[in-house]
Amino acid sequence: MHVIRVRKRVESETLHLPELKEWIGKDVEIIVLEERAATAEPAAGKRDYSALAEIAGKDLIDPEAYKELRAASMI
Repeated sequence: MHVIRVRKRVESETLHLPELKEWIGKDVEIIVLEERAATAEPAAGKRDYSALAEIAGKDLIDPEAYKELRAASMI
């Protein structure tokens, strides 16, 4: 199997891909994947803290479960 990667910006429904010239007349599979933006960490101060903001101020600790775990750890 011969594979090539063609990176193009899609600007219309009609694509012009001269890289596919050697496959004219052959059965091929064309897969389109969106390239993701840079995978680097966001710059300091620009991180997404929305998940933390959603739970801010909520009491998420079960006091009874905490007591049981603490008692079990003292054994």
